[in-house]
Amino acid sequence: MITANGARHTRLPTTMVLLAALLFGGCSTGLGGDAAGGRSDGGSGEASGTTVLSPRPSGPTTTVLVEDDPLGGYAPEPLSWSDCGQLQCATLVVPLDWSKPEGDTLNLAVSRRPSSGRSQGSVLVNPGGPGGSGVETVEWVFQEPAFDELNDRFDVVGWDPRGTNSSDSVSCDDSVDDFRALDPSPDDAAETKALNDTAQQITNDCETSSADLLPHVSTSDSVKDMDALRRALGENQMTYYGFSYGTALGSFYADEFPDRVRAIVLDGVVDPDADLEEFLTAQTQGFEDALDAIFASCGSSCPRGGAAKLYDRLAKRVESEPIGSGDLTLGPAELATAAISATYSPDEGPAFAEALTEAEDGDPSALLNLADRYYGGAEYTPYLAIECIDQAHPDGDKEWAEFVARLEKASPRLGGSIGNELLPCANWPVKPVEPRPFPKAVASNPILVVGNTGDAATPFAQAEAMAQNLDNAVLLTHEGTGHTSYGNPCVDEITAAYLVHLDVPEDGTVCRD
Repeated sequence: MITANGARHTRLPTTMVLLAALLFGGCSTGLGGDAAGGRSDGGSGEASGTTVLSPRPSGPTTTVLVEDDPLGGYAPEPLSWSDCGQLQCATLVVPLDWSKPEGDTLNLAVSRRPSSGRSQGSVLVNPGGPGGSGVETVEWVFQEPAFDELNDRFDVVGWDPRGTNSSDSVSCDDSVDDFRALDPSPDDAAETKALNDTAQQITNDCETSSADLLPHVSTSDSVKDMDALRRALGENQMTYYGFSYGTALGSFYADEFPDRVRAIVLDGVVDPDADLEEFLTAQTQGFEDALDAIFASCGSSCPRGGAAKLYDRLAKRVESEPIGSGDLTLGPAELATAAISATYSPDEGPAFAEALTEAEDGDPSALLNLADRYYGGAEYTPYLAIECIDQAHPDGDKEWAEFVARLEKASPRLGGSIGNELLPCANWPVKPVEPRPFPKAVASNPILVVGNTGDAATPFAQAEAMAQNLDNAVLLTHEGTGHTSYGNPCVDEITAAYLVHLDVPEDGTVCRD
């Protein structure tokens, strides 16, 4: 898309949520006290040296092997921190292939915001995606007053997962802007061919540029990276806050390393057991329902016969010809993206209706600004690479078209845009990994699951299922709207007390907007 400032951006995946954009071990400590997970080195683990945050080529490295280690004997070197703006940065070296810990390696970018007082440990964060930057998340997360004590007592640490951002990354974006310029709901054979051909070009580019990396960017690989990071930090146990897709990382980490769990918050739960069609069907229906609620919210004040009718008129119009000119052009993809974006902030329903009115009058700038919440911030192809390998999905253009047709039946307005976002997966060069069982995290310390009853992107039922299936979890219900619950004062107070003091709320506790 050509944005209002004239810069060309890759569209952020519809399933991707970056919270910054939307918020506009060893000895168990038990849960009776407030001790941190503890560091095995008795200190920060900091060492002198200069670290370059940008990716470096993979290659052999010297490793320290430990018998019976859950990482196959790989023991990472301690992190060497250097200043990077207001943060500290380092590089974590991990195996490219966790089944071959003595083979080639990857560099993962790590950032840290040191505690303001004496550090008692680290809280790791992941913003979602897949593909969101944990390195950047550290800059803004936990700034609310409820987290003052956490910031005094804990370092906040983020990392860019393998294949993404400033870590060794999948990079094959040359055809993505062309792909995004096409109608995601093709109406004839020519449009379908253009969409399929451009998606295939993305697939070919990724195979050419990142063939060695593509088989090794699954969530299972990143879960092992998390434990390597825990060890490199010198922490006996994991303290973690995961948003959206970050809940998959957190739940599978707890399942694989239950004795290493100190405290884990799962906020905006994705269904870790779903294949791609199951996941996107639930999400697409959630978006459609949320959009209907926005349309209904303006009632008799809705302009021009109602917001729903106005949206549908615009959708039909942009199928024939984009609205606007030059850098301010609204087509089918941008309109659908603006609608999805609006569902994340339902209180902006009147503003969305006004933006639709302005677009019908020839000025699409407000809708484009709304759509731009989904532009920038994360690269498309790393997200694509993780999704294509993580979840079973339709194989080939024909199966994919049938799948999208089912999504469009569930969501006539948004199904095509959401389904064809991942069209390059149809002919991806790497087959999906074997599905993992639903995480149980048997015998872990209590895990805090947070669910938002009005969350279209990660429906509340998924939080309920996660809390029920984990061996030791409690559900904190947020009766609100939007995606995830971070930023609600009640939720923040409860999660902060849990992360700092290990105060576990009663199961079924409710917070309200």
